[in-house]
Amino acid sequence: MRTMYDAVTAANIPADAGMVAGYIDRIKLEPWSAADWARFPRAVKVTIVKKASTDAGHVLDVEPGDATPAEAPGWVRMRRAAGADPTVYCNLSTWPSVRSAFSYAGVAQPHYWIAHYDGDPAIPDGAVAKQYLGNVAPGYDVSSVVDYWPGVDDAGSASTGVEIMERITVTPPNADQNAVRVFLSGSPGAAVVIRPRLGGDGFSKPMWIGDIFAWGSDHQGVGHNPTQTPGYNNKLTSHRRYDLPGAVWADINYSSTDPFEIDIVG
Repeated sequence: MRTMYDAVTAANIPADAGMVAGYIDRIKLEPWSAADWARFPRAVKVTIVKKASTDAGHVLDVEPGDATPAEAPGWVRMRRAAGADPTVYCNLSTWPSVRSAFSYAGVAQPHYWIAHYDGDPAIPDGAVAKQYLGNVAPGYDVSSVVDYWPGVDDAGSASTGVEIMERITVTPPNADQNAVRVFLSGSPGAAVVIRPRLGGDGFSKPMWIGDIFAWGSDHQGVGHNPTQTPGYNNKLTSHRRYDLPGAVWADINYSSTDPFEIDIVG
């Protein structure tokens, strides 16, 4: 679990924060400036929008004065069409209304960042983050965040400081098991992000990722095969990151009926 800070005024957040969230559009208050974001050069950066008409950002803020529960499905559909994996922020008490709005609209539920100021960092089932402290002096909020936040942690350098070296498209020759070879940096942060494509309905057809055989610069296996992890689920219905530290190339076994993308990060 990680700790994330957010604030209207970026300068209120500790400069050494490892994860920060700030606004990028405006209703009444000014969004964060480029200088505000630059205060946190090493932080994972989460962008929030207040207006459901803004086709940008990781998170839509659903609360009085900002977006409404009824507007959230349209924003999520728009962001998915742009290739994002979006999240909605709302209070715990508002969450049922937001979920009902998605069910009524026939739009798949997004990720959720839930606010409940009870001082308990435990994240509710079905959420990726919980804002559990509000208005901490000199003026910031504190959230607990899961170790992997889809749509944020796999969104590349704009949000995480991790460089996307290359994005490749894989077109399966058939629906059987196939393999694709990718080349990586060999760095401690080497990884791949597998991205099933979203359809117009906001859903992606499932695909399967099996064995991943990775090798280092000494031509020796580096031992990061996910199928050897107890409980590994090889079925993907959204983006998933596979860390391959030290790998310079890897063979990825997959089954898919549709083309998909692989981000090579490092």
